[in-house]
Amino acid sequence: MPEYIHEEEALGKAYDSRLIKRLLKYLKPYVGKTTLSLLMLVFWTALRLASPIIMKLALDKYISKGDIKGLGILMLAMFTLIIFQSIVRYYQILIMSFIGQYLMRDMRRQIFDKLQDIQMSFFDHNPVGRLITRITSDVDAIYEFLTQGIITLITDVTIVIGSTIMLFILQPTLALIAVSIMPPMMVAAVVFKNLATKFYREVRVKTAKVNAFLQESITGVRTIQWSGREDINKGMFAKISGELKGSQLKAVLNYTVFFQAIDLFETVATGFVVWYGSLLVLKVAITVGLLVAFTSYLKEFYASMYDISDHFNTMQEAMTSSERIFKLLDEPVVIKEKVDAIWPEEPINGHVEFQDVQLEYQPGQPVLKGVSFEVKPGQKVAVVGPTGAGKSSIISLLSRLYDIQGGDIKIDGHSIYNLKLGYLRSQISVVLQDPFIFSGPIIDNITLLSPISRERAREAARLVGAEDFILKLPEGYDYVLTERGATLSVGQRQLLSFARAIAHDPRILVLDEATSSIDTASETLIQEAMKNMMAGRTSIVVAHRLSTIKDADLVLVISDGKIAESGSHDELLKRGGMYKTLYELQFKAQERNS
Repeated sequence: MPEYIHEEEALGKAYDSRLIKRLLKYLKPYVGKTTLSLLMLVFWTALRLASPIIMKLALDKYISKGDIKGLGILMLAMFTLIIFQSIVRYYQILIMSFIGQYLMRDMRRQIFDKLQDIQMSFFDHNPVGRLITRITSDVDAIYEFLTQGIITLITDVTIVIGSTIMLFILQPTLALIAVSIMPPMMVAAVVFKNLATKFYREVRVKTAKVNAFLQESITGVRTIQWSGREDINKGMFAKISGELKGSQLKAVLNYTVFFQAIDLFETVATGFVVWYGSLLVLKVAITVGLLVAFTSYLKEFYASMYDISDHFNTMQEAMTSSERIFKLLDEPVVIKEKVDAIWPEEPINGHVEFQDVQLEYQPGQPVLKGVSFEVKPGQKVAVVGPTGAGKSSIISLLSRLYDIQGGDIKIDGHSIYNLKLGYLRSQISVVLQDPFIFSGPIIDNITLLSPISRERAREAARLVGAEDFILKLPEGYDYVLTERGATLSVGQRQLLSFARAIAHDPRILVLDEATSSIDTASETLIQEAMKNMMAGRTSIVVAHRLSTIKDADLVLVISDGKIAESGSHDELLKRGGMYKTLYELQFKAQERNS
């Protein structure tokens, strides 16, 4: 079973009190408004508990004696009280809703900031869908808990306490009959809680499986259709969605049985109270008004007990969501600047050195094993080798997307671990095989919303030959692209990523050449664009094209995490080693075709 499903299964088992304390810290900046809301809530609850006493007074003092005038005055007072109660409740809910929106904003910002700062290795093991859930659904669940769950819980507890006190003040014997059902209700509540926790966790696990399968199936729908797997996928989805339905039905059944049991207890207790109370009325031991007030308080008591039980699911969901969010927020940020990291004033020349670099993504599984090489300013280095040899790892290290376990990487004599991250990454542009295109105007995709002038962005596009196709689009540079640049061809996306890379005028260029099949015209454009882009810059290229390798000042042959050979294209062919074998297998056909 995938790791993230195990994570879902482990949630909600403990730490509730710690989680609540941590959640309440988010209320600290709004303590004044929260206090006002709570005071209004207490006041509203007190007004609500006063209503049965007013009804008792109306029945015993005015209706029984036929005092229409006095009854009218009392009803006017009661109507005023209800209006005032509604106004207090309205503003109390409004204040808490505003606080809740601010809380969601604060929490989402905190999660988003964390996701922007955290190292790439975190994303290697956490699906995108799960992370989006943290910042959307999980935050919504906490909002419901903090603005509705806690407030309603406080209201219900206050009403239960207030109603109990009033029941015993009005008629102790009837009160004892009313609360006699509490022991069996508590037993039922404990059983319900334990089963609800079990079923809720089961639903979360099955939901995670459904979501994971959906995300994978939708993302890979082309492959599924190409391979004719539609019916197989439909069957698999029917199976896991059926499992989810079974778990949800068990949760619903548990919920239904529990609340029907509560209704039964309430009905029996109320029946006894009304029966015994009626006898007392007939014996003139109590008044009709007292019995009506008593049953009103009893109704409030049971309704609030019912609500407290009903809110268990909301609390359970909030605890699960908060644990997931805090687990993310507590994830250590490995890629950090040193306290004394520097931001050199002079522009760099682009002198790159790898010194005995060692890298592990997983402990005990080395990816790079003592890699050393030097790139002088303005030189172009081509990195070649079989799949999985560690080529892409080399280019990921230069921008500190990952940190090494041994050795050092230097730029112009400075260890990159002594440089400010902002400075380091401002000096390097990276172009990947499959460049990410953001939804939005083309100009924003070139500048990435940096303070780069429009003219400079256009000059970058002209230099790599991207302006030709941009100007043919409606609105040109202001043409709004859809997600991942779906309306552009593979070659156009590549050219756009080239323009983005040089618009920031980096001294070091890092490229992972695209292996996608493109037409001959696009191939020619991209080759010319790469030449223009790399001119005068230190360039490190994971090369897949023979022309790139031939033009390189240095070719590094990576095998099993080590540099097996290095030299120029011609030198390496003469040696007759691994490079010549790779050339025979991968590049000779390109040479014949060209």
